[in-house]
Amino acid sequence: KLTKIPILGDVAIAHNLKNGERAIVVKENSNSMMDETFRSIRTNLQFTLDGPDKKVIQFTSSSSGEGKTFVSSNIAMSLALLGKKVILVGLDIRKPRLANIFDLNDQKRGLTTFLSSNPNDKELLFQQIMPSGVNANLDILPAGIVPPNPAELLSRVNLDNAIAFLKEKYDYIILDTAPVGLVSDTLIIARVADATVYICRADYTPKN
Repeated sequence: KLTKIPILGDVAIAHNLKNGERAIVVKENSNSMMDETFRSIRTNLQFTLDGPDKKVIQFTSSSSGEGKTFVSSNIAMSLALLGKKVILVGLDIRKPRLANIFDLNDQKRGLTTFLSSNPNDKELLFQQIMPSGVNANLDILPAGIVPPNPAELLSRVNLDNAIAFLKEKYDYIILDTAPVGLVSDTLIIARVADATVYICRADYTPKN
């Protein structure tokens, strides 16, 4: 009732995830309630993206703790299970979380290395990408080292080039971005996205 924006779906809160446990609830050859939930959202999302050249989707919310990284990671996994090449990009460069979720040991590799370097160095960008460890079709480009100037870095042409380079190799590019209500980063990133998915959490997100 609060919005005229299309609702892609409802996700139940995964109460049974312990701290430190991987937050990937979508599994291969599984028909759990969570698998079905993300399948439904995936289908609705594909209808929303009008055309095969539309492949960049950013996930954001009002504040932290609403489930952006959880939802974006599982949507990425769900798309990978279709046999699509998917990359999940950590663009919450102030508070990166993807490295923890996917147990990536190298905390220094990441997108910020490319954003602060030569914008045409495609090889450097691809050196920052790591396998997800959960599906061969899913790769991770973590945020990397937290920079002192996030908004300035994201405003550079490097980000536009990074997305263009990734489009050559991947069918879907999923951007896990910062909360839009707290910092300007996500509004800056929006220029490279074909669609934005806004995550709201029951009894948590401010209605206004």
